[in-house]
Amino acid sequence: MGINIRPARKEDALQLIEHTKIVLNESTFMLTTPEEFNTSVEDEEKWIENHIKPGNLIIVAEKDGKIVGNLNFKTSKRKRLSHLGYFGVSIQETYCNQGIGSKLVSYLLDWAQEEPGLEKVCLEVFSHNERAIHLYKKFGFQEEGRKVKFVKFSDTHYEDEIIMYKFVK
Repeated sequence: MGINIRPARKEDALQLIEHTKIVLNESTFMLTTPEEFNTSVEDEEKWIENHIKPGNLIIVAEKDGKIVGNLNFKTSKRKRLSHLGYFGVSIQETYCNQGIGSKLVSYLLDWAQEEPGLEKVCLEVFSHNERAIHLYKKFGFQEEGRKVKFVKFSDTHYEDEIIMYKFVK
């Protein structure tokens, strides 16, 4: 069976928490560390509901009924920034390199082109996440800036955070 991309529902809260725990434990591409993540089902349900509002989006990638990836996008609520928003993606390592990232980003960009007032889609990605950077460049995202030594993994290991964008209108 293939991958199904669909809007998230409130009932996905527990599966999304489980998905996030898996991703946090297997990757160094997230700001949150595993020990910092202790979201309740109620908190996750509220987070999902917040992303179902106009200008926001949360979608999941399912394989055999199990959530294995997700993308969330939020438009800025500030008037002068209301033409743009940021998104984040997470995919469990077992399911990487299967086109899920492309399907999620493609869905986002199709949605963004139809979203009233939205002109610019932005993201931030760690400089060592080469696979994600390759994906974003494939879809036409460009580097806008860089936060040098933004993330500290140890006393001697830092990574930059790259800010990327794409105009959709």
